[in-house]
This record gives sequence, C-alpha cells and structure tokens, in this order.
Amino acid sequence: MLIKTSVLCFTLGLLLAQGKTFNGIILDSGKKEPIPSANVQIKDSTLGTSSDDDGKFSIDLENMSEFQLLISVIGYEDTTITISDVKPDSLTEFYLNPTVIEFKELSVHSHRLKDQNIAPSSVSLFGNQFQKSTKNSLASTLAGESGLAVRSFGQATERPILRGYSGDRFLITRDGTELNDLSATSADHAVSTEISSMDGVEVIRGPESLLYGSNTIAGVINLSPLLSNRKKVDKSEYKFIFGHENSNKANVAYIGSIVPIGKYQISTSISSRTADDQASPLGLVENTALSKSDIFTSIGRYNKKGYSLLSLENFQMSYGIPGSPEGHINGVDLKMEKFSQKFEYHSDINLGIFNTVDFEQGYVQYEHREFENNKSYHAVLLSHDIIYFKLNASSETLKLGSLYQRKKFIAGGFYWTPDTYEDRIAIYSSIKTYFFNYEANFSGRIEHRFINPRGGETFFSNLNPAEIYSRNFTLFSGGFSLYKQQENLSNYYQFLITSRAPSIEDLFSDGPHLGNYAYEIGDPNLGQENTFGFENTISWFNASSTLDLTSYINYSPNYHISAKMGDGYVPGADWIEWGSGPIGWLYKYNLIGLEAVIYGLEPSLQFKFKSSKLSLNGSIIRGIDIGNDIPLSYVPPDQLRIQYEKNILFMTNTFEAIIASPQDKLGEFETKTDGYNLFNYFASYTISKNEKMHKIIFQLRNILDQTYYNHLSKIKMIMPEAGRSLNINYRVYF
Repeated sequence: MLIKTSVLCFTLGLLLAQGKTFNGIILDSGKKEPIPSANVQIKDSTLGTSSDDDGKFSIDLENMSEFQLLISVIGYEDTTITISDVKPDSLTEFYLNPTVIEFKELSVHSHRLKDQNIAPSSVSLFGNQFQKSTKNSLASTLAGESGLAVRSFGQATERPILRGYSGDRFLITRDGTELNDLSATSADHAVSTEISSMDGVEVIRGPESLLYGSNTIAGVINLSPLLSNRKKVDKSEYKFIFGHENSNKANVAYIGSIVPIGKYQISTSISSRTADDQASPLGLVENTALSKSDIFTSIGRYNKKGYSLLSLENFQMSYGIPGSPEGHINGVDLKMEKFSQKFEYHSDINLGIFNTVDFEQGYVQYEHREFENNKSYHAVLLSHDIIYFKLNASSETLKLGSLYQRKKFIAGGFYWTPDTYEDRIAIYSSIKTYFFNYEANFSGRIEHRFINPRGGETFFSNLNPAEIYSRNFTLFSGGFSLYKQQENLSNYYQFLITSRAPSIEDLFSDGPHLGNYAYEIGDPNLGQENTFGFENTISWFNASSTLDLTSYINYSPNYHISAKMGDGYVPGADWIEWGSGPIGWLYKYNLIGLEAVIYGLEPSLQFKFKSSKLSLNGSIIRGIDIGNDIPLSYVPPDQLRIQYEKNILFMTNTFEAIIASPQDKLGEFETKTDGYNLFNYFASYTISKNEKMHKIIFQLRNILDQTYYNHLSKIKMIMPEAGRSLNINYRVYF
C-alpha cells in the first residue's frame, strides 16, 4: 500500500509541476530532422532537460524572462542561444550544425536507408526510446507493443510472438540479413543475438516485407547494431555499456569501436552477458542461468560511389532449461555456437532506372547441443551450414532482387531426423506508384525450395521410411497497399498472399527432443502453408493527439501446428512414447495442417502536452481452428499498455502500466492463465558535452512484486514470471 501511495503521489506531483514552460525543438541544420537525446540547460542554473525522440523539449521556468540556453549533443557543435521573449504556447526551433573533421584525400560515402512503404502498424524503437525499453532479450524489449507477446522456456529462450504467430511465419534479421539460427523451430532454442549491442529494432509490416522472405504474414523484426560499417565516419567512435539486473544477478558489458584509416574503416565489438537462475515471487526457477558472448569485427573500403565490407562474428551461449514432471526432472543444459561470415558490396550506378546495386554473400555455421543436467556428453545435436548469395538493384520507386541459398542440416544423438540438403532460389520485387490518388506499393516474390533428405540408415519409430523422399515447393507470394491522407485523417489498406514451405524438422522429425520435453513427429507428406491477409489502419491526428485503429484478418487453409496427441498418464496410451525420459515416457507431438483464421484489433492513442506525453496501446487477438470449431492453441491474451512520460531537468521519466486479461479461450490440452496488472518505472539521465555522451538508465519492473504467469511460457505450471527487478545501465559514447 505504501508503494502504491508513493507512486501515486510522485505521479501527481509531476502532473501538477507545470508553471511557466519554455518549449523547443532541436533540428539538424542541413537535413531539418529532429535530434533526440540532446542536452539542454539554462546557463548558471540547475534547470535543464534532454530532447525526446521527436527532438522536442520543455523546461519549467522559475520566473525567468531572459536567459542563455546551452545545447550540446554528440556529433554536433555546442550551441549557446540567448532567449529574451518566452512564449509558453509556441514551439521555438533550434538548428545545430554537425561537427565536421576534414581528412586529406578522403572520400566519404554513406547512404541513409531509404524509407520503406511499410504499414502504419509497424513498430520502430530507436534512440532513447529503445534504450529505456531494452531488457534482457529481444522479446522482452518488444513486449508491450501492439501485437507483441513473448514465448519462453526460461529467461534464456525468450522469443517474440507476432499477432499470435510463432516459428518462421516472421523473420528476425540483423541489418536486413536473417540470423539463420534454429530459434524458430522449437521453444528451447535461443535467439542468437545480444540485445545490448543493438541501437534499435523495428517490426516491418506491409508488402515490402516480402523482400525479406516468402512468408512474412506477421512481419519482419529487424535489428540495427550500435556500430555499423555501412556508414563512413570522419573520426574514431567508441561506445561502452555496462549494466546490472538484481532479480537474476545479471551483468552485461559491451565495448565497441569504429576506426577510420584512410579509405578503410575497422569496426570491432565484444559483448557479454551472464545471469544466475531467474527469481520469481515464489523463489528461484532452478537451472535457468545463462552466459553468452558475441565477438564481431568488420573491415570496409570506401570510395565516391560505394563500399565493400567483410564481417566476421562468433556467438556462443550456454543456458539451462528448468525441470518438468514430463521428461527430465532435473532440467536440461544447452550449448549453442554460431559463426558467421558476410561480404557486402554497394555501389551507385546509372543503369536504366536503377541507381544502386547491392551484392551480399554469407556463410553461417550453427551448432546446438543438448545435455541431461550435469552430463558431459550431449544427447541431442542439431547443426546446419548455410551459404547464400543475394543481388539487389533499386531506384527511388523500384526494387528488384534475387537469392540463392544452400543449407546442410545434420542431426545427431537421440534426435532421429535424417541429414538433409535444402536449396532455395528466389526472385522478388517491389514498386511504389500512385493508384487513384492513393500512394500504392506492389510487391511480389517467387521462391522454389528443394528438400533432399539422406535417409540411409536413419532410425524411425513412427514414420514410414518409404515416405522419406525429396520434396519440392514453389511458393508464390504477393501483395499491395494503398495509403491516402486528407487533412487530419488517413486510411491504409493492405492485402497479402504469403506462402510457407514446411521446415526439414516439420517433415522428418521422429525422436525425443530433450530440451522441449516432447517426442516430436513430423509429417513427410505435409503441404505448403498459404495465408491470405487483409489489414486496415484508420488514423486521426492533430497537433496534440493521434488516434490509430488497426484491424487485420488472416486466413490459412493449411495452418501447420505441432499438436499434442493426447494428455494424461495412461499406461499403454498411443499418445505416449514409452522408454524416453528418466521416468520412462514422453508425450508425443505431431505436425498437422488445419484450416484456421487469426484476426485482431490494435488501438493506439497518444496525447502530447507542453512537457509530457500520455500513450495508450492495446492488442486483441483471436485464433480459430475452423475445422474443429475451437480456439487455436498458443494465442496470447488481450493486453493494454498505458505510459506517461515527462522530462524533469536532465531526466526522462516514464510510468507504465500493463493490463493483461485472463486467457480462457483455449485450444486442445491448454490450461487457463489468470490476468494480471504490472506497474513499471523507467528513467534515463543524459549529459552530452565536448563530443561525449553519458547516459544512465534505470528500470524498476513489476514494482508491486506481483505473482503472474505468461500464457505462452512452457514452464508456467512450475514457476511464475520474474518478480520485482531493478536494472541499471550506464552508456558512454564518444
């Protein structure tokens, strides 16, 4: 009760602290674009603040009619301006000049990423907004955004769920390139990235998502690294991050640098994260500790027309899966390692309508091992080698590209999936135009996949070896969008047809999956999954408020889902595989295709005041198994998020409430999850001066230490989610 009262009093105090206010916006003098996280201070006083993601700031004055304003931010010249006339209801513009350092005979070439014709429902988190939201994983960082949920099997395995879609119905990319791990195939597989080494993340929806893959009905999650060699810098840059989370005694460290040397540039970064067992209000979730490291280096060469980049990365991770009454009571230990090599070539050209060309070659070697708790030898091995080539040409209105990829999949131990080769060939394009006074985007993709298993002497318990044969899939995906704005109202319409080929494991799995506590059975005759989707966003806006209402519906005549074949311990039952696991059995799961529809509503409302902002966004998702007239399994509950943000001095304060409904719309063998209310507080304190930026970020999550359960967690029957947690993150950029 005391905590609730204190939070309420603090919030009311902030709301009432308005008084005489000076409002401004900080812009780049050349590009006329907003500059976030700029340090703004009144000279010879303690009054100050920092600009928000839109470049805006407000300072509550103390009976001042004339003062000097000091503005500083890394990458721009320090600026001092005398203010003699304060107009509380106006917005004063301030333009900063970038800091430029000349090098003799140095050609600087960089491209800002072209704006994509993406859906208004897309999510973009960059700058201070991303930094204050960054948590222990990609999924938890995005949690709370409309349509975003978290699938987990302990803290190490958190993966985003988009609009109820899991698996490879969306892609996770880094700088536009797929991560190429196995996190999409099973709940116990971790995402091969460290979120603290990123500068931002976006969820891309719309027809242009087909440029990334054939099945992006839920979208594309694209990560942007803190240091990227795609941009030539004028001088060396260094970035340091250190953080601690008390609930699981986690520590994170990141060190990165970009060093220009004549026409060349070297980028290097090292990141590390360790965490003890996850704490909950009911105690520790045993065997959930983790450790991971990421070493990245890249060298680039630049000229007036483009650049060439060679990058190498090694990512390693060790983590645990907690025990379960089904399968391994003491838990499972997992180790994952991924080595990546990538070569990129970019050039300005003058070839017909095309003005840029990009070539990319990459290689990925991935290995995932599963161990019974405290054992030294693995019981399951999953690995793959991937090599790919991409060629893209683009103009302001047209993008055209092609892809060839070859993957060799290898399984070992007690996981009986045959070694398999998969070849993938794709051609894709996107065009922007006008159609009946609407801004229009048309995109299409043709992809062929050839899957060739090497059955040989592979053991099968439930599959017929005669059905293990080569499969071919030709996938056609396409879509269009229409957008129109009239005064304070805009409309967006989108239609997509996407296709998805079953994965190697979807087709040929027949064995116990240690980390997933399941005996997994594929379907060698499974057909491709097609989805027909429609989306509409209506937006209303004025100078101080915005209302967005997004609705969508996706229909799949052959929706692939891993379904439990039965429930309950019944000796001799055909839904149990006898002889697996320490207690002698595992539940069987098999891949099936069913007719399904997923639809939803995502309202969003934002109010901007003189020195604060109030935001609300919600998510309502429904999934129906049409054939059996029951809800689909693994659909997240309804959710509402409320955020109030206010800048005081140099600190940005955000108060957040997340309200989740009970999930009682259950698929077969699912159990109900109660609703919950969470209260969080975030704050960031920024000082920028003399080309250095220091930022301290505080996160106080689950302030009331509520006991709650995530419906999409595979261990919700064992332990609840994390309790009260204090995170501190310190960043230095120079």
